[in-house]
Amino acid sequence: MSDNKEFKPIRAADAVDLVSWDLPQMSGPVSVGLQQKAGSEVTVVEEVLAAEKITVAELEEIRENARIEGLAAGLEEGRLKGIEEGRQQGQQEGYDAGYAEGLAKSDDDLKRAQSLLGQLVLEFENPLNTSASMLEACLLELVVSMSESVVQAELTERKGLLLDSIRDSLRMIPEPLGRVIIKVHPDDRAYLEPLLQVPGVAAELIPDPQVQVGGYLLEAENTIVKHEVEERFAEAVAQLKANMLTQADQGDE
Repeated sequence: MSDNKEFKPIRAADAVDLVSWDLPQMSGPVSVGLQQKAGSEVTVVEEVLAAEKITVAELEEIRENARIEGLAAGLEEGRLKGIEEGRQQGQQEGYDAGYAEGLAKSDDDLKRAQSLLGQLVLEFENPLNTSASMLEACLLELVVSMSESVVQAELTERKGLLLDSIRDSLRMIPEPLGRVIIKVHPDDRAYLEPLLQVPGVAAELIPDPQVQVGGYLLEAENTIVKHEVEERFAEAVAQLKANMLTQADQGDE
């Protein structure tokens, strides 16, 4: 073969032996290569499925089983739904009840707080008057207690006071005195012996534990004189408190 690759034109006279070439036809079998393998014939076999025969009893049994399964599933679903709805309802009712109870308790606490606040306001409005009244009452009780202690001490230590009181009572009894009975506390009898030597007086001293120390009960023919220290002291205290109350009312006016 020549190495010259240049194309040379062919004369028309030299082209009488050429055969034209047409494109292959793709509609029929195509031959490729030198050898061809015959294709195997494909046969389609239709398989006939025989329908299974079901009796009426079996069909009813299937329906019954399906119904039972559906019933069980429905019951379970209904139970779960009922539990959830019941829980939600109970939770709501519990919330409402708790809210109402808490609201009522809050109202009670608020009313109690308002009452206490009102009392505090009243106390702060007149603090000086309240303090003065309390101080006055305390001082009065202190004076009464000290006075009672002083009186008891005087009657215990100075028995002459009891003797002078009995003599004054005898002078006030109208004549004739007649027989006179004097009941005194057993601790006071020894100090009253001089009464037995009073001229014209038939006095009889009788010890009586029910008579208080410093007191006496004098019984004459037509006269009874009762001298109880506590009763006389209580009368004096009551009179003192009444006088102080009157003065306080006059001061307010």
